[in-house]
Amino acid sequence: MPSPPVAGLTDVCLLVEDMDRSVAFYRDRLGFAVKRLDTGFAEFFTDGVVLALWLRSDIAAYVPGLSATGGPSSVMVAVRLPDVASVDAEYVRLSAAGVAFYGPPKAWPWNAYAAYFTDPDGHLWELYHWMGPPRVIDGSPAGGADGAG
Repeated sequence: MPSPPVAGLTDVCLLVEDMDRSVAFYRDRLGFAVKRLDTGFAEFFTDGVVLALWLRSDIAAYVPGLSATGGPSSVMVAVRLPDVASVDAEYVRLSAAGVAFYGPPKAWPWNAYAAYFTDPDGHLWELYHWMGPPRVIDGSPAGGADGAG
């Protein structure tokens, strides 16, 4: 089966309500280094995909129909870690930095060991490790070939 056009994903951009608050969260609590700041926009260094923040009111001025004020998020960012101990260690580190999790890491039915939290704008984050092969339903891996559970 050929790769979809989006197989070369390079960026994850989160629409935020308050740029200063969000930059502080990603920089000071999660520990991302700022790569670029612009009016209504920020980028952070990662080990691969670019993590960007775009002020919702700023992008709404360019994208017709996009709400300039909030709404439920449809974005989840997942971080695949090498082992269960790494998930536990990140949970402890981020909790100590003030990140509020939905609960401690645990094994989930889709064969992942994971913990979840949201950023100040409600974007869901997952820290996970596959406990074995991802669960398969109807011939396709849950969450994609490499994706989150």
